[in-house]
Formats: sequence, structure tokens, C-alpha cells
Amino acid sequence: MIGHSHILERLKREASEGRLHHAQLFVGPESVGKTTAALKLAVFLQGGEENVLVKKQILEGLDSDTILFLDRGDSLPIEEIRNVIARANESHMKPYLVVVIENIGRMKPEAMNALLKTLEEPLPETVFLLTAHNEEDVLPTIRSRCHMTRFQTVPEQEMVAGCEGHVQTDRLLFFAMGRPGKLKRLIADAEYLAAHERLLQDVIGFAEKPGTAGVFALVRKYEDEPLLPELLDILLARLRNWTLGGHVPQVLRGLDLTVMIERVEDSKAGLKNNVNTKLLLENLFLTFVS
Repeated sequence: MIGHSHILERLKREASEGRLHHAQLFVGPESVGKTTAALKLAVFLQGGEENVLVKKQILEGLDSDTILFLDRGDSLPIEEIRNVIARANESHMKPYLVVVIENIGRMKPEAMNALLKTLEEPLPETVFLLTAHNEEDVLPTIRSRCHMTRFQTVPEQEMVAGCEGHVQTDRLLFFAMGRPGKLKRLIADAEYLAAHERLLQDVIGFAEKPGTAGVFALVRKYEDEPLLPELLDILLARLRNWTLGGHVPQVLRGLDLTVMIERVEDSKAGLKNNVNTKLLLENLFLTFVS
């Protein structure tokens, strides 16, 4: 695991001392390592660190006492949560019944409310490991019954080790932006890395010549592009670099870059709220046109 070792060691120590809260909520940016930590803790709780077979079964979702709801891009319906609740009232063979729910924000309020009573009155040796990208994605009633741990992006000096001497280490670190999960995907998927190179070139090209025609060309290209959030991340990173003394393109020197950063962040939030993407991008990119 890249980064967060101090968090994992704390949780393991609490478990060994019988102090681990039965409901853990890990909050932090996407791909930062929350789920990796949850799975490693699940393996530890079930005695899988020294047993390769047990560990393999847990990580592959084959262990009946370790229930995994990993995020495959779909929602988590209330029927699945009811199944979890029913299972939580049954016996288990391993030291714990562990339930891992990745990105609990996928759950609708009624599903979260269904889970609430089980979180309030769990059976002994039942542990819930929940993750969320934002605290606001989780109902306050759920949050109040969990012990929350915040995960931050990982410092660059720790991320370097994960690059394993890759010839494009600098690029990998820039694109990963402190998120170990994304770094691993960039290394494993050459097409994904190449796509980020294209995103960067589009950002650079637009920043050097942000005309109205360029705005609408960029909007047409990205309004239906799955990697649009990554484009905005790269734009945000460039803006932050310029505010810290990087070479600002001549045509952007009249802009308040701190305001531009806020607008990009607002646009990222808007994407998550399913606003009109075309209108969102037009409003954002036109602010760069002097």
C-alpha cells in the first residue's frame, strides 16, 4: 500500500486491543487508497495475513464471512442492503463478520436508512468498513454512528516508490496527483496514460490560445467524454502551478488565477450533480477568454 500505513497500523492496533469501533467510515478523494486500507484491515481481522488461501478468498469475494460491495459503477439497491442485514444476524466461522462497502454514496437514502439500525445495534464481532469520496455523500445519521478516518492525497516522495523506476515517473506523478489507485492504473494501462497525455496537450493548447472558437471546439470534444473529470483535474493542477510561480501563459496573465481555480472546482462539483455538461463547460471555458 502506497501511503496511509500509519492509519492502517493504528486500526490494526485498535483491533488487537479490542478497541476497534464496529463501524468505520473512510473518507477521502477517489483512488486515494481508502478501499485498499479497508481490504487490508479485513484480511487482518480475519487472520489472513499469514494465510495465503484465506487472503485470496477474501480479496476475491469468496469468503462467506467477509462481504464485499466494491464499486463497479452501479448503484447499491436496498435489496442488497437487506441481504446484508439478514446476514449480519447470522453466525460466522471466522473471527468476525466483516462488511466492506466501497463508495457508500452509491446508496440511496432509503438504503442507508435500512442499514442504520444494524449500525446502531450490531451483533458482537461484526465490523462495517465503509468508504466515501465526500463526507456529504453519507447521511448524518450514518456518520454519527461511525468512527471517521480522513484519507488525504499521498505526498510525492511516497508516491515515487510506487513508480518502480518507470521512465515516465514525472508524468505519472503529475497525472496521479497523490492518488495511489490512479498511479497503479496509469502504470498498468498504457492507453489510459496516453489518454492523459492528450488531455494535457489540449489543456496546454487552450491555455496558450483561449479564443472563443477554441472554447466551443473544446466543449464539443469533451461534453460526452468519460475522461472529462481528468481534464478538469489537469487544468486545476496547471492553474495551481501557475499561482505558485510557474510560467503563466501571456494571454492568461490578466486573470485572477485563484478565482479560476474556484471556478474549475465548482465545475467539478457540478459534474457530480449531473448538471448540463455542455452549458457547464461553456460557462467555465469562456471565463478564460479575455
